[in-house]
Amino acid sequence: MTRAEYRGTAGRAREAVVLAGGFGTRLAHVVPGVCKPMAPVAGEPFLRRVLDQLDAAGFARVVIADGYRREQVESFFMGTYRGLEVDYSPEDAPLLTGGALKRALALCARPEVFVLNGDTYLDADFAAMERALAADPGAECAIASKRMKNFDRYGTLDIAVDGRILAFREKAPCPDGLINGGTYLIRRGALEGEPDVFSLESDWFARVVHDGALVAVEAGGGFVDIGVPEDYERAQGLFAPGGGCAGGPGPARLAMFDRDGTINVDTGHLHEIDGCELVPGTVEAMRLYSQDPAWRIAVVTNQAGVARGMYSVADMRALHRAMAVELRALGARVDAWYFCPHHPDFTGECGCRKPSPGMLVRAMRDFRADPAQCVMYGDSEKDRLAADRAGVRFVSV
Repeated sequence: MTRAEYRGTAGRAREAVVLAGGFGTRLAHVVPGVCKPMAPVAGEPFLRRVLDQLDAAGFARVVIADGYRREQVESFFMGTYRGLEVDYSPEDAPLLTGGALKRALALCARPEVFVLNGDTYLDADFAAMERALAADPGAECAIASKRMKNFDRYGTLDIAVDGRILAFREKAPCPDGLINGGTYLIRRGALEGEPDVFSLESDWFARVVHDGALVAVEAGGGFVDIGVPEDYERAQGLFAPGGGCAGGPGPARLAMFDRDGTINVDTGHLHEIDGCELVPGTVEAMRLYSQDPAWRIAVVTNQAGVARGMYSVADMRALHRAMAVELRALGARVDAWYFCPHHPDFTGECGCRKPSPGMLVRAMRDFRADPAQCVMYGDSEKDRLAADRAGVRFVSV
């Protein structure tokens, strides 16, 4: 499936865990008070660059395994980033990479899950990793390898002709070699039976490599690990326009739509597809925006039923996935679903519940959209006020 075919939330399938719980000790004096994945790179949090890559590659969902200063991560991404559903697997005490991944995998649904490091960007070939794992039923994990020259910071991989990893070599000066690039595709049950605290690399990889359980897939393109100050500085140039790593998607025009009463008939706390009746005029407007590649389409919806305990976030997301399929069949695309799960009587005040503009502002930030190039469709005074406060044009339906 091509990137263009993945655009829009219908048809997305891949799932990922991003390990973002490290303390970032070596970077602390460079970016004090900021957890390492949120360190600014070319004007944006580094973790955003990682999630941009997942969104562009057609991932449906990401579980962020966070810990140290996790409020910085969770307040930025909340439950949605562009076309990604975002969930969290927090650790209150250090679990190391293996323990953090084991806990996060328990929240995943796909039989194979990608794993990325929140402080590393690698232009990995996700499809090639899927093919490699599928071709070897005895393998538990595919590791993206990266060819490096004249380095001593990383250990190297010994790889057989068939792609099996034979051994991990210790760090040493190396003129040319393949390293572990920090991106993996692992079978969801691979870590069952492991302890709650362990290292994925030095414990699990080091043990199962002797069983032929690991395969390597070489990656080309950009690579940077911001864990040390000199590479953090190098990343600033790599993510600048014309740098060696792919930058984030360019700015878009954004058409935002309220849901209940705008896209679908408002039946009161809709949470099942069987009760969903689409509004033809709104669907036609969405279809016209879908035909113009300059526009992206986001839904921004208050979902007080979550706060009231009437349905769960999972129920709501299942409905949105079903709605996305129905809309796509009618020629209307949805690129992202933003929601507010709060209600002041149950969860306290928030900045995202319309008429507050928080959801609209986040959607425009995520899509790098200029408010002057955006529009909001809605059916209520709350929608109009949210649009006015976000500085975007409002269309009443």
